[in-house]
Amino acid sequence: MKRKLCLLLCAAMAAAALAGCGGSGSAENDGQNTSQAAGSESQTSEGNVLIYAMDQEPETIDPTMNNYSRSSNVLQNLFSGLFRMEADGSLTNALCEEYKVSDDTLTYTFTLKEGMKWSDGSDLTANDFVYSWLRVLNPETASPASWELYYIQGAEEYNTGGGSVEDVAVKAVDDRTLEVTLKSPTAYFLYLLAGTNFFPVKQDVVEGEEVWTKSADTYICNGPFMMAEINPQESYVLVKNPNYYDADSVQLDGVEVVFIESPEAALSAYNAGEIDAMADGLVATQAFQQYGDSDELKSYDLIGTRYYDFNCSKEYLSDPKVRQALSLAISRQTICDSVVPSKPKPAYAYVPFGIPYEGSDSDFRTTVGDLITEDVEQAKQLLADAGYPNGEGLPVLTLMVTNSQENKDTAQVIQAMWKENLGVETEIVTYEDKVYWDEHAAGNFDVAYDGWTGDYLDPDTNLNCFTQARVFDENRWSGEKALEYDAMIEECRNLADNNERMEIFVEAEKLLMEEMPVMPLYFRNTQLLVKPSVSGLEKNVLGHTLFVHASK
Repeated sequence: MKRKLCLLLCAAMAAAALAGCGGSGSAENDGQNTSQAAGSESQTSEGNVLIYAMDQEPETIDPTMNNYSRSSNVLQNLFSGLFRMEADGSLTNALCEEYKVSDDTLTYTFTLKEGMKWSDGSDLTANDFVYSWLRVLNPETASPASWELYYIQGAEEYNTGGGSVEDVAVKAVDDRTLEVTLKSPTAYFLYLLAGTNFFPVKQDVVEGEEVWTKSADTYICNGPFMMAEINPQESYVLVKNPNYYDADSVQLDGVEVVFIESPEAALSAYNAGEIDAMADGLVATQAFQQYGDSDELKSYDLIGTRYYDFNCSKEYLSDPKVRQALSLAISRQTICDSVVPSKPKPAYAYVPFGIPYEGSDSDFRTTVGDLITEDVEQAKQLLADAGYPNGEGLPVLTLMVTNSQENKDTAQVIQAMWKENLGVETEIVTYEDKVYWDEHAAGNFDVAYDGWTGDYLDPDTNLNCFTQARVFDENRWSGEKALEYDAMIEECRNLADNNERMEIFVEAEKLLMEEMPVMPLYFRNTQLLVKPSVSGLEKNVLGHTLFVHASK
């Protein structure tokens, strides 16, 4: 592996020299075991190559089909869109040179930087964006993230069969000019453009005879790195892309992404010097114990929330009083302090910290404050009022979680709290990730582990998770209050006045917490364990790991 990677890196650097066009300007504005990582041990000493461990192989490396944070960790480094979200949450220009917005804030005209290229050296134009966005929306593509583009005029109608592709208001005026018209004012539209579903893909490659994402030979991208090897369930080898628009600023020669399922195995590999960095699910209890007071362990707050879904379609969970009782009868602070190694902030509402509140010096969460007050006596009364005094008459609840140690430990604590405080019995059921989400979608639970990290810095990114279009295979919340909630979120999407939007979002979140189809537990954070020899490796508020500024 060492020799192959070195040859690939040499080839990539030679290509850069021959091309003579490495980019002229700076930007404006769960895998296997230690043996896989061990094969890369000596690579860390040759060239500026970062060895980065993930807990699993990404679900997809096709931007069009991506709706996963794990996949975004890789895709954000292989592709570039019009904009990029940095570690501090700011938005910087990527392929976009400049843009203009019409007076009614509906039409955006983007000018691409001159001389944009694909990793194979061919020209990247505005037409590539048109093709790619329409591919996301094409009903035959069945992209799980097509709804992300519904802001575009005609997009939802085309995707759902009620309109034609010709009605989607995105067009290439010329090779460098992209024009998009939205169906309503969208204050956070530019943030959306930094997401993977708005990344361009190359039409002739995507529509080629071979499945383009299966081999590095057919994998054409446009980001700071390009694919040199795809080794399923083992590793991805990335090398610097000489045709990246800002290649001169990329200091790493390459990145090897290795997949190690076990946190213990990953920590052993890290301690042995076989990997340079690891993140997310691999940074578990032992890593916190060993590196908790070290500069090597870095923590980042996300704009996300860990919560539990109540299956509102179950008769005994259809009454909000039951759901409220279960929510008020737990101690979030105890769970955060004693069970979750990263010690996140407890969530006494749904929208996390870090989301701006228009017109306030503080963020949305600080401005609005807590909406949940834990109170065991009130919880007992609510349960009695619902017809289940001391839990009598309530069936044993199925509490479903994924099989990570953290999730199992958390479930056991919640189980004990519900038993002691309410007399409610639960049965904990665990599944591996791949099976878990199928069971979740099938509704085979009473209460289920879930979570969401937003895509843009606006309350909509969190609160729109519970509109009727998105809850049908999650908490299955329905009824008059659910429709009222939908109307509030839709109204916010049609308003240009951000102050008015914030007021409506406040009322919507209050309604959500009164109905309690979900039980917020804590606000998400994420970690990087990274060697002192590595600098510039960062995560942004969406949890994406950014290699573009890293070096070692």
